[in-house]
Amino acid sequence: MSGALALAMIAGLTLACLRKRPNPPSPQSPPKSQPAPDAQRALDPTFLVLVWMESTPPGARIVRVADGHVFGYTPEIVEFHQASEPEVVRFEMAGYLPLIREVPAVSDGSLAVVLEAIPKKRTPATKKSKGSKIHKSSN
Repeated sequence: MSGALALAMIAGLTLACLRKRPNPPSPQSPPKSQPAPDAQRALDPTFLVLVWMESTPPGARIVRVADGHVFGYTPEIVEFHQASEPEVVRFEMAGYLPLIREVPAVSDGSLAVVLEAIPKKRTPATKKSKGSKIHKSSN
């Protein structure tokens, strides 16, 4: 146990020594401008964003609207490339109305949807005439 602790301490000290420390600005050079704290970080299109998607009821197919790519069925973790524009997905399930949602692709997140059942068609009730009943006679 103490060997592992000593090894961890040595590794930590080694990493601390290898890190480059920023040089303090010289009095003759102007200070570098720092981005505003609320400025948005640059997005990296090679970075993958993970989004947990679920539906009620579960088992809905998740489809990208732009190209029809099927990501899977809920519940599912879907990967998107980081982008400023949201991904548009459609949730589909037999017996339910399709549902379209925009999914932000800036950072990891989650999306839960509730699917609405397709309304059942009502057939108008037909009136039966009194004379249409057939009586069986017992012989």
